[in-house]
Amino acid sequence: MQSDNHLQDFVGMPAGEFIMHRDPLLLLDWLVECEGETTACEWLVNPNDSFVVPGEGVPAYVGVEFMAQCVAVHAGVRARAEGFGPPLGFLLGTRHFKASVASFEVAETYRATCRELIRDSSGMGSYDCSVLHGNTVVATARLAVLEKERGKKL
Repeated sequence: MQSDNHLQDFVGMPAGEFIMHRDPLLLLDWLVECEGETTACEWLVNPNDSFVVPGEGVPAYVGVEFMAQCVAVHAGVRARAEGFGPPLGFLLGTRHFKASVASFEVAETYRATCRELIRDSSGMGSYDCSVLHGNTVVATARLAVLEKERGKKL
């Protein structure tokens, strides 16, 4: 495990540095926290984003993908700290998804967080995740993931 101080060196970098997603499916903008078993990323909802419904914003159920990409960034930061590129991973399931908003509004900034609960040697993991608007939690879920393949040596 890397020291938190070393992981903090990556804070402020674009989220795309740590995951395989690219436009138009890269949804997160910035890594804003990486400490212990917790990672947080932010994004600004732009009117031309992939999942924007004109006049409504991004439907709340897309929050699952924002959370999943935060988990991917979590794994990617740790891989980068060990000298590897982004790992290949899969979202296996979502439990207890709840949203208190119908959509994520255009021109607003949101934060996705993930906290690693468990990860075994086969790459299976479970994460508590949330989406915040300011200090208000607007969506939560528990995600099950599989890190299938380590990234290439940098």
